[in-house]
Amino acid sequence: MNTSSIDRTKIDLQFSIELEGPLAIWSGFRRGQIQRTVLRSLQGQPFIPASTLKGRVRDAAERLAKTLGHDICGAPDPDLMCGNGASCLVCRTFGSPGISALSGHTGLIWRDAKLIDEKDNPVEVKKEEADALYYARTQVQLSRLRGTAQEQHLFTSETTIENLRFRGRIRGWLPAVTRTAGKFPEELVLLCSALRLLTFVGGSKSRGAGLCKVSLPANLELNDKPTPINEILNEISYLQRA
Repeated sequence: MNTSSIDRTKIDLQFSIELEGPLAIWSGFRRGQIQRTVLRSLQGQPFIPASTLKGRVRDAAERLAKTLGHDICGAPDPDLMCGNGASCLVCRTFGSPGISALSGHTGLIWRDAKLIDEKDNPVEVKKEEADALYYARTQVQLSRLRGTAQEQHLFTSETTIENLRFRGRIRGWLPAVTRTAGKFPEELVLLCSALRLLTFVGGSKSRGAGLCKVSLPANLELNDKPTPINEILNEISYLQRA
């Protein structure tokens, strides 16, 4: 498919994520007596991987699209997702196997969410001081059948300290295959609306980790021009299907 035949919208959107407790995005590696360690940057700081953010926001978008009456594919199974042909609203927004920027369907780049302070400034912590951003606790795995602790299932897991803040960024090209009755592409309206619905990221939700609130800026860059986010969000009703 020729990219020149696709109406594409250039966007640059930054947003903040405020944790309402600790964060637990585990690395898959152990360290000493800690079986579950939190993912850290090279400088030792916690961050939220772009893939984690995109996956959680896509999940919110799928639930929203279904509620609004859209037919969507069988993600995350690659065999059931849209391909190079016709694609559903969610795949046009977030991509799917076989759909790439070269085909003109999508071209968004999700950035890792980095640590920021209360004034939205980047946080710089020396590597030797970064351990103060984490703590570990020992827990026991429970038997769901018996409701009691399982023998030999004692483990130690790590989380970040509470109430950290992060800044994420999405930029690139978003397809505008279908426009709403308003001014903006459906794909853009879905993306911004799904971001606002994000309330959890990472693991250990049952233990209070990962609960969060997303704050969107007053404006995003749309085709290199500041555009009020609220104008985009107000077009959510146009996504409703009969």
